Amino acid sequence: ILQKIGKDTVITHEKAAATPGNIIGPRDFVSVRCSKRRGSTCVLAGMATQYGAMPEQEGFVRAENGPTCMILRPLAGCPSQTKLTWLLSIDLKGWLPKAIINQVLSQTQVDFANHLRERLARTVAVNC
Repeated sequence: ILQKIGKDTVITHEKAAATPGNIIGPRDFVSVRCSKRRGSTCVLAGMATQYGAMPEQEGFVRAENGPTCMILRPLAGCPSQTKLTWLLSIDLKGWLPKAIINQVLSQTQVDFANHLRERLARTVAVNC
């Protein structure tokens, strides 16, 4: 977290390692992110921003995300389970064709969901 802006909003810096085989090299992101809870639904949203104290980093391509959003809500008919809806929009700022980028990003989402599922299986409760 680079800066807190109020109770629910932060400016962040994230780094992403290269993909296997270095098809897509290391990227970094500077984003403004907000989290809100409405009843039993949790909404996480963000998008790229400029932040003077975090210039582009050597060895990383500054990619841009957004707008992006994750919505977590109880699964209809099974409130002990959570439905995750993830809208992902990223410009990786590279030379690869969009079709390859989209395939890599789709697999990244699947991998993230699997890791999240494993992590939550070991966690009693998560607060938004």
